[in-house]
Amino acid sequence: MSKEVTMRYRMSDRDVFYGGGVVNGARSITYMGDVAERLMAKLYGNVGRCSKVRKIRLFVPCHAGDYMEFKARLNEEAGGKAVIEVRSFKVCELPENPPFPSSIDMMVDPPISTVGIFEYEIPERREEETEGEK
Repeated sequence: MSKEVTMRYRMSDRDVFYGGGVVNGARSITYMGDVAERLMAKLYGNVGRCSKVRKIRLFVPCHAGDYMEFKARLNEEAGGKAVIEVRSFKVCELPENPPFPSSIDMMVDPPISTVGIFEYEIPERREEETEGEK
């Protein structure tokens, strides 16, 4: 089973927090948590609980209309904990003078926007689940 999950999301005008159409970094961090939870559900059948955020780094700001790609992968498992790294990339952006309202520019080399490392408690399997698998 793959230990990675990918999700794409287009930032909208509702996500704008600052002037100039800039989206608040907390919005990206929220989506990073969502992708980490999807990975936990995929790997362990349950989300578990995020017990620690080890690191958050914001690099490139995102704006309304930007397509963001969030990639989560399992870095390590130890002592009942799963360490998940999530990265977000800006894969498309709005052109400066778009010929159409829905125009976008694909990024040839998408810049990394945000990096986060989350620590989750691995959920224990219930007895009914483990007996059913035998």
